[in-house]
Amino acid sequence: MTEHPIISQIKAADEAIIAEDFDTLLDIYTDDALLVVQPGMNAIGKAQILQAFEKIAVYFQHGLQIKQAALEILETGDSALVLANTIISAPGIEPTTRQATYVFVKNSDDIWRCAIDNSYGHAILQNK
Repeated sequence: MTEHPIISQIKAADEAIIAEDFDTLLDIYTDDALLVVQPGMNAIGKAQILQAFEKIAVYFQHGLQIKQAALEILETGDSALVLANTIISAPGIEPTTRQATYVFVKNSDDIWRCAIDNSYGHAILQNK
């Protein structure tokens, strides 16, 4: 069975984040993508997302590790909702599993790109 292209994109994004290869990472996002930096703080568009990931790298002492423990893709037409158990760790920080949600859209060249990156999932609702 062939791996779904969205899974390939998520793996590439995780590898790019770990390697701090932000050019590769930004290519996985749509031009107007939204990244939940932390609950209540979003980065919108590739320029803000780049700045956010540069700051995230510093915050995690250039040692951020990410892996997906489980993924479920709910796809219809050119849109897909991805539910994930994303494990995040870094030097001095115990691994934490986040129940992430991502939205991918397929462009006219049949390439899936991330439009919404919410690694916090429903946790962004905790203080509402």
